[in-house]
Amino acid sequence: MTPTPTPVTLEKVIEEPEPQYCGYCTSTDEICKRYGSFNLARSRAYDGPNARLKRVLRKLRSGQKIKIGIIGGSVSAGHGLPDHRLNWSYLYAQYIRETFGSENVEVELINGSVGATVSDYMETCFLEHITEDVDLVIIELAINDMRLEKLAMGYENLIRAVFALPNRPAIVNLQIMALMFPAITMGGDLHTAVAQYYDTPIVSVRNVLLPHILRSTELNPTDTSVEDYWYYHNDDGSIDLRHLGITGHRMLADLLISFTSRVACEAWREEQQQQHAPAGIDVTEYIPRESLFQKFDHTTKLLPARPFCQISAPNAKHPLMPLPQPVSSEGHDASDMSQVPDPSDAFALWSHPGNPGKVWLTGRKPGVKVSFAVKTSSLGRVRVTYLKSESYGLGSVWCWIDADREKGERLDGWWPVENINVAHPQTVAESLSPGDHILTCEILEDTKDPGGGTEFRIVAIDAL
Repeated sequence: MTPTPTPVTLEKVIEEPEPQYCGYCTSTDEICKRYGSFNLARSRAYDGPNARLKRVLRKLRSGQKIKIGIIGGSVSAGHGLPDHRLNWSYLYAQYIRETFGSENVEVELINGSVGATVSDYMETCFLEHITEDVDLVIIELAINDMRLEKLAMGYENLIRAVFALPNRPAIVNLQIMALMFPAITMGGDLHTAVAQYYDTPIVSVRNVLLPHILRSTELNPTDTSVEDYWYYHNDDGSIDLRHLGITGHRMLADLLISFTSRVACEAWREEQQQQHAPAGIDVTEYIPRESLFQKFDHTTKLLPARPFCQISAPNAKHPLMPLPQPVSSEGHDASDMSQVPDPSDAFALWSHPGNPGKVWLTGRKPGVKVSFAVKTSSLGRVRVTYLKSESYGLGSVWCWIDADREKGERLDGWWPVENINVAHPQTVAESLSPGDHILTCEILEDTKDPGGGTEFRIVAIDAL
């Protein structure tokens, strides 16, 4: 914005009848009849000018195919739904096809949602779950992320990485609500500041539902009718206050549809009036040069975020790819030719017979090394995600970058938390120069496991 901005120019052109999607809260708006203008207004937690979404809708209306990618958790993955066609994402994509497309224009939906995932996984590994040529990305991680600054930073990195994709996708943040955690506030409340900083709209179901739940239970503390209607029910009939049910998914789709219709109508009216952006510096699709979590200055400019990720999951698009010997080793000193290596000692993909669906890159013998080629970009950060468990007999590794072993980090697979076995990301290095590096991890003799276990299971490696 210039100190004295030039007024917007409006040039009247030949008028056309307004499309049906311009009938917000008129007699033809069935969604407004269902929820009311008050609740729809509350759902738009941050609106903004929506320049990116308008561009995507123009692309579709011009007869070009678009792809919609979903990055979310178990709700968006369809937990508890008997049919994928009841999922909010399916309903929304169907609306996009019917409203803005045609029989000859394809709208492809790519639902990359994964249960129990958080932003600091998706920030580097989201391309394992959606394609890089998406045009619109809807992010639903508000209740997967705890209210932690490091996860809000991961959310910011995710947004920057999505914006760097070839089609410069639009992003919409969809915030759902869970009421079974120690606090109502969740990671989504930190996401809100990040979303506003990057001018990405927020559609919130909590803004709509929570006042009704709080008021109804204030009037009658035994009243569970609102939760009962919108949330999923467990097999025993109890209400699952984390996962929305069929009607909840319908609401998510409706709120997104109402929001998108308003944006599309605004775009159509701007086109009819030939409305131009104000003179001066164009910031309509600007990506801030600094992180929201950095100190302001006049010179910092982050590089585009190009996430690197390799994972151990079966049929992974980007599988873990250890480097061959001599960079990786099979449990012996490669300089001592008198030792005969045992190939069974080397890190290899392994799954427990009782749970073949979960695969880890696993090593067991102290001295065994595994190395990977990684590529850093905007942050110069390299991480290893590995399994932590109290009962699996897991050991420790020392990981470092290139030849700088002394500045490495110790990663401990054992931890004193019973009955919780989790994949844990840990940073090995930060502020590396952008480009190619070698990550190496070596199993240590020393172990935290009381039973002396030295097995180590790698889930993923990533870099940004």
